[in-house]
Amino acid sequence: MKFKGFMVIALFLILAWPGSGFAASVGDTSPEFTLKGLDGTEYRSDAIIGKKPLMLVFWATWCPNCKEEIPALKKIHADFGKQGLEFIAVNVGTNDSAAKMKRYIEKYKITYPVAFDKGGETTKRFKVQGTPTIIILDKSGIVRYRSAAVPDDLEKHYENLAK
Repeated sequence: MKFKGFMVIALFLILAWPGSGFAASVGDTSPEFTLKGLDGTEYRSDAIIGKKPLMLVFWATWCPNCKEEIPALKKIHADFGKQGLEFIAVNVGTNDSAAKMKRYIEKYKITYPVAFDKGGETTKRFKVQGTPTIIILDKSGIVRYRSAAVPDDLEKHYENLAK
């Protein structure tokens, strides 16, 4: 009897866990979010979804794999930004600061938009548990790609994202 009561409580806690209703997987609808870019630009999901596909790159200055992906991300931003892909590199805010980010951006000559998720709210909404995490939403706001790796076949699938 005690075990059954424990299981009911455990199940309740799992279902009530903060963030459990947020998008996590391919096929899910994007959660709402608002991010502030280092340049002051505000990025709101309701201003992007329905208008263009979106690539979110969750990263941190202390992440070695994030640093390795910078050249590929610069190329994606340059090539697909012209075609309408909205691109936001989202610093997860863990053990980072705006000052650290600015130095990092200058050091690695990052040219794509960068936002700081102070407090980690957007990171939680997308259930990001490690960096880098790359999430690509189609124009309708459906998660079409989620991985730690930069997609090497984005060009092949881009037309479907823009529909």
